[in-house]
Amino acid sequence: MKDNNADFSILVNSPAELSAAYATWYKRILSEPGIPWGIPVIDEAVIPMRPGDLVGLVARPGHGKSSLMAYLGRTEARRIIERNAVGKEVVVYVTWESSAEEIETFFLSDGKWSASDVAWGRVPYEEVAKKLVKRAGFPLWTIGHSIAKAGQPTPRMTLPAVLSAIETMQEDYGVKPVLLLFDYLQLIPIEGARGRVESVMEAPPLIKELAMRIGAPAVCGVQASRQVDERAFKVPQAHDCQWGSSIEQAADKLFGLWRPIRTEPVGAEPIEIEYSDEGRTAVLDITEKLLIMQLLKQRGDAGRKTWGLQFAPQYLTLAEMERPTGHYEAEVE
Repeated sequence: MKDNNADFSILVNSPAELSAAYATWYKRILSEPGIPWGIPVIDEAVIPMRPGDLVGLVARPGHGKSSLMAYLGRTEARRIIERNAVGKEVVVYVTWESSAEEIETFFLSDGKWSASDVAWGRVPYEEVAKKLVKRAGFPLWTIGHSIAKAGQPTPRMTLPAVLSAIETMQEDYGVKPVLLLFDYLQLIPIEGARGRVESVMEAPPLIKELAMRIGAPAVCGVQASRQVDERAFKVPQAHDCQWGSSIEQAADKLFGLWRPIRTEPVGAEPIEIEYSDEGRTAVLDITEKLLIMQLLKQRGDAGRKTWGLQFAPQYLTLAEMERPTGHYEAEVE
């Protein structure tokens, strides 16, 4: 993100300056817990997301990248409301894959109507209108192409353009982003890149830089390669990031996602996962809501964790699965 008018001295941190800055930073860590997942079994093992963090969600198409980011966005927006910070703080969802209106469909779902119901037009207009009135004050903003603005001159959505859009938000509306969501890595255009592989390789460090400049954590969807589909246990690993080995290096946290209902035949055998910290395994039946999530990387902490979760992407709900007991759980030799 080239800036010929920048004051480069701002990049220099003397030992004295850094000591004072870190004291302030650590006080902030103690007073502000960061952004958790909101799921106890995850939050007890995963360091909360903090300003400048880059978090990758790695999955095959249709396995929950976009909807899980939407879940995180809606959950944090509700926290903003709870701490009376509406008008000051916002969540920003940046999309290259869908129009702004399509993303809005996620956030209009509730316990009664799913995102699919809204997309199909099955929800009475009066109910949608009521939701939109409430949504107008909800602190979750979208950066992306809007169908309502089709035909108007539109800049290409490079990362410098996204940064400029966010800075415009801050200047015009006085709001500060506290969480950035990028949907998704392989679609982000990079100026000067000579091909798709080069674009994907350059995007992660640029997103990391953007997150540090904005002062908010960034969560990015990452598409996994097809070779994942050939395995029995289909949670993508860090090396499965399609054309994106740089995401392995730049990310502070990486998570692999697998919805078995999307890959396994009807009546398939249950899936066994290991609860690493407990030395036990759990056998999970394949259901519509089963999501298997694995922590692949966490900077500053060792170990790998695997969780079986209840995930309903059409409603943006995520919950811990009750761990099986009795003959469904056994000691690992």
